[in-house]
Amino acid sequence: MYAIIGTTGHVGRVAANLLLEKNLPVRAILRNPVKGGEWKSKGAEVAIAELHDAVGLENAFKNTSGIFVMTPPLFDSNDPLSDHNQMLDALVSAIKKAKPEKIVYLSSVGAHLENGTGSIRKNYDTEQALQTLDIPTAGIRAAWFMENFHGSIAQAKESGKLLSFLNPLDLSIPMVSTNDIGKLAAALLLGNWEGHRIIELAGPCSYSAKDVAYVLSYQLGRPVDAEAIPAEMYAASYQSFGFTKAASQMMAEMHDGFNRGHIIFEKAEREQVTGDTLLEDAINSYVHELPANR
Repeated sequence: MYAIIGTTGHVGRVAANLLLEKNLPVRAILRNPVKGGEWKSKGAEVAIAELHDAVGLENAFKNTSGIFVMTPPLFDSNDPLSDHNQMLDALVSAIKKAKPEKIVYLSSVGAHLENGTGSIRKNYDTEQALQTLDIPTAGIRAAWFMENFHGSIAQAKESGKLLSFLNPLDLSIPMVSTNDIGKLAAALLLGNWEGHRIIELAGPCSYSAKDVAYVLSYQLGRPVDAEAIPAEMYAASYQSFGFTKAASQMMAEMHDGFNRGHIIFEKAEREQVTGDTLLEDAINSYVHELPANR
């Protein structure tokens, strides 16, 4: 049995579906019982547990060959780091009692850095917590998600502008598709190893905001230019999206970390894996889902 946290998101969904396609038993761990119907129809078990609930998590983790762990971004939290650490305490407690055979978890580029990474600091804390366990663990340090641009596609089609937190606009950074992250997560759950692994995962190419605009120009059939969001507007921009002030400030610090070259892969003595998905393929389906009149 493989227990998957985050089956309603991009990464967990891919991992769970790949395991089910191999006729392997999957337990989808959900907060909302209403969302369990989809997974039951696919043949998966469903367990309901909040990530703060150590007892619920323990029950969800019992009798498993492996668990995929990811924690939410907590954009609605007034104290994301404190709330996240409470989740980690519950997760570690549950894992120690349930004794699964292995843990695979989602981390991030830059998670080896304790400071100056904003939202990625949560991934640093995750790595530190899960590496205290006496069972095999594997952390996937994923590059910038290609899918981060999905929310900008409709605006780019309407206005011809791709608003970018990446600045300079020609700054090229590693990016990866969530599909490739899910594939690696599933592969790791089926593997065997000892100790604690860290795998740094990027796609086949690095991209800049200008590269993304170029791809969108081709796929949308109209000129699209990248336009940098001023750094002093980062936090306010995220607050306009509905993030709390604290979460917005953490996102602003994260973007500053990327832009000044602070948030990078550690590389030295770390496993390196390259995904297959190109940017144009990662965003192509979203382009075609746009209403024809937009």
